[in-house]
Amino acid sequence: MIKSSEIINSSQSIKYAKEWFDWNKYIKLQSEKILERILKFNWKLYLEIWWKFMFDAHASRVLPWFKPESKKIIFESFKNQADILFCVNSDDIINNRQITNENINYNKHIKESINDIEKNIWIKPKIVINKIDLNLDLTKIEKFQKEFVTFWYEVFKRYKIEWYPKNVTKILSKDWYWKDEYIKTSKNLILVTWIASNSGKMSTCLWQLYLDNINWVNSGYAKYETFPVWNLDINHPINLAYEAATADIWDYNIYDEKHKENYWIKSVNYNRDVEAFNIIKLFTDKFISKENYIYNYKSPTDMWISNAWFCIIDDKVCSIASLEEIKRRKIWYQEMVNRWEWKELWVRKCENLEKKCNNYIKHFQF
Repeated sequence: MIKSSEIINSSQSIKYAKEWFDWNKYIKLQSEKILERILKFNWKLYLEIWWKFMFDAHASRVLPWFKPESKKIIFESFKNQADILFCVNSDDIINNRQITNENINYNKHIKESINDIEKNIWIKPKIVINKIDLNLDLTKIEKFQKEFVTFWYEVFKRYKIEWYPKNVTKILSKDWYWKDEYIKTSKNLILVTWIASNSGKMSTCLWQLYLDNINWVNSGYAKYETFPVWNLDINHPINLAYEAATADIWDYNIYDEKHKENYWIKSVNYNRDVEAFNIIKLFTDKFISKENYIYNYKSPTDMWISNAWFCIIDDKVCSIASLEEIKRRKIWYQEMVNRWEWKELWVRKCENLEKKCNNYIKHFQF
């Protein structure tokens, strides 16, 4: 039980005494599905993945016995055939964005994160600076680039596009999209990751698909997702815990109506991915061959590689663990509100999620 006085740390992992989630099955399923998706795109896949792939503490708290290093283990097995594109937002460099509740310089946080990747997966990431606004003072951007180039990192620059994503024709013209640098990759799997929201991951993937196509390379795109769990109810505690964890970036769960329309299957997705799917289709319909597997994506859920549901052993235990996570997040947000850092609205959202979670759990027989 979470105490109100407990100091909350989002990197905290919980060790459960009994196995309520089949960790080995999860590793096997995800690895197989990633390889299967690579093959469908003729051996070249851009896989967008949340930064927590190195250590997913949230998953370990709501899926008892999920090892927080699971994704790292999966990608270690692909290390000889993978590249990593590490995306950062130019505004975050300029404004020294704070990623955690600790006061750490943004550039230092990037360095530590990249070092962590190299140490654990043995891949040297390529750094992509996104959304550079040529109307601003770029001194800090140039300093950031120089700092990483000094340590033999490849750093690529991509520029802010005023009409993104509405005017596709203009964006794909030589006047705009072609200004960005082409990131040449020779591996089968390209992990596109980030350290914070709004980093330009998807735009980077679309740009690479576009230039690959011009260079006669048949590449593809997919997303590695754990939450929300698409084949659980939208009000299942595990999915409610995801909403609590992302309250600060205003994520919310939503039904994937296109999935239901095409397959007659209910699927839970989230707001940003539903929007992202429409953008991806808008762009790829303009330049990708109809033979590309991406045309088989009929819904946002089709983009995902997500197998957590198949590995849950005890729904009741996972539900209770998720309720505790919502309580934990509520206290964490309140601590930050007390320091005048975050918004009271996030605490209120967690309170509503807690009520929904309790309504779900009360139907269990104890």
